[in-house]
Amino acid sequence: MTERGVDNRLLVLLYHNVGRPPRGRGLPAHYVEPELLRAQIRCLQRAGHTFLTAARALSWLEGAETDLRRPVLLTFDDGLVNLHARALPVLAEEGVPALVFVVAGQVGGRTAWEPNPAHRDNPLLTWEQLIEMQAAGVAIGSHTLTHPHLTDLPPEQVVEELRESKRRLENGLGTAVETLAYPYGDFNAQAELAAREAGYRAGFSTRLGLNTPETDRLALRRVNVRRWSYLPLFQRKLRRAYRLP
Repeated sequence: MTERGVDNRLLVLLYHNVGRPPRGRGLPAHYVEPELLRAQIRCLQRAGHTFLTAARALSWLEGAETDLRRPVLLTFDDGLVNLHARALPVLAEEGVPALVFVVAGQVGGRTAWEPNPAHRDNPLLTWEQLIEMQAAGVAIGSHTLTHPHLTDLPPEQVVEELRESKRRLENGLGTAVETLAYPYGDFNAQAELAAREAGYRAGFSTRLGLNTPETDRLALRRVNVRRWSYLPLFQRKLRRAYRLP
């Protein structure tokens, strides 16, 4: 808390798809319509939150900027193609940066990792779209190489998932990739060690909560935003997160 009583822990929001869920597709709860995203951004702006780029969030977590008012970082997992058409215009119009986590082995492909056939046909961002989004202020992070449950893999395969995804993204984008989101939020000490040794500065989980500079930077917490997170529920969800120690 600051002297004025403002909670300055870092809030990280987790989104997946932006748009209306297509008929017959699975995981409709993972879709947030563009106007709801815009309403949530404006709600945060009215509450005095400071929207951070990924680079600035890393700087804050490492103790360089501890006096920011209610810092918040928007993150999007999986790198679905609708982010380019539906999320990017909202982010650009509202002047808000974001961080998108991409499955490096499936760029331009489909969500082939999903076990349910109804979920497998979602198109993913291409390299051209990723570069365009990056130029518009959206940072790109790793969501591993193939989107596995990391805790089910032997140590050498975990290392390959994290190192090779980082290498491919850096080669394709021409910039350093320093952030990682664990698929399914599934990680353990072995995955954290592999992430640290691969050169990631931050790893994001799906555990509910907020973050301070003292938080383990390879086990960062987020608040998951779902399709039904209309403003009253969205605000209640945030209040719940802020009540957590």
